[in-house]
Amino acid sequence: MSHHIVIVEDEPVTQARLQAYFEQEGYRVSVTDSGAGLRDIMEHEHVSLILLDINLPDENGLMLTRALRERSTVGNILGTRRCDQIDRIVGLEMGADDYVTKPLELRELVVRVKNLLWRIDLARP
Repeated sequence: MSHHIVIVEDEPVTQARLQAYFEQEGYRVSVTDSGAGLRDIMEHEHVSLILLDINLPDENGLMLTRALRERSTVGNILGTRRCDQIDRIVGLEMGADDYVTKPLELRELVVRVKNLLWRIDLARP
């Protein structure tokens, strides 16, 4: 079974770029531009990992991360243009598994995703 990645990104070019790259790597990919869209996908499908932009039009990605972590163990990598150390720390404290800054280096992001999915798979009974 291929892993299912949900990309939550409101910038269409970045969204399309990520979707194409991860599909090329063999992942099943869903995309949405909002927290509401993410909740809908998670309600109807098994999700392995979320790539979540912090700045969404309908809600704060950090608060969404906290809410997700309270209900789910799905992998979560936050992405943002903010590069202050405090932003990374807060993101990780809210429950993110990893934090990347934009512009994204896609090869590095794929390695981070593979490593996180590997750890998630190992933790499953």
